[in-house]
Amino acid sequence: MNKPKWLVWLNPFLFLSLLMQAASGAVLFFNLMPAWDGLIARVHSYNGFIFALLALTHLILNWNWVKANFFKKVARP
Repeated sequence: MNKPKWLVWLNPFLFLSLLMQAASGAVLFFNLMPAWDGLIARVHSYNGFIFALLALTHLILNWNWVKANFFKKVARP
């Protein structure tokens, strides 16, 4: 599978994982469901690991773009 096909599959999962992290973090922070805190904390922890792996994979697949846009060589006079 080539890089664009990987990104077509990876990006939606990365986005859903980000939404799950934000939602579970907000529920934990504001204590919205005290009876479910244990389950939500576990989901937040496991999804955090998954999110980190997906984000790292995304970064690796887009490393050439990152280098070209953030690590530009400065021209010296």
